Amino acid sequence: MTQVTFDEVYAEVKKLNKRLDSMEKTLRALMTMILPEEELSQAEWEELKEIEAEMKRGECTTLSELTKNTV
Repeated sequence: MTQVTFDEVYAEVKKLNKRLDSMEKTLRALMTMILPEEELSQAEWEELKEIEAEMKRGECTTLSELTKNTV
């Protein structure tokens, strides 16, 4: 079994972190190019604000509740 030093592990983690950052930037750029921009109505903005407030309060819905209401 090969011994690995902390410095080697740290160097590898740094390399992986750089690669992940690069991948995230690439995906973000692709999404920007591919996905169309949408204009939201005032009502849609208000709905988004309410959803954010619910999340901050810790309110949630289970998957079974969602599927029950859509069938």
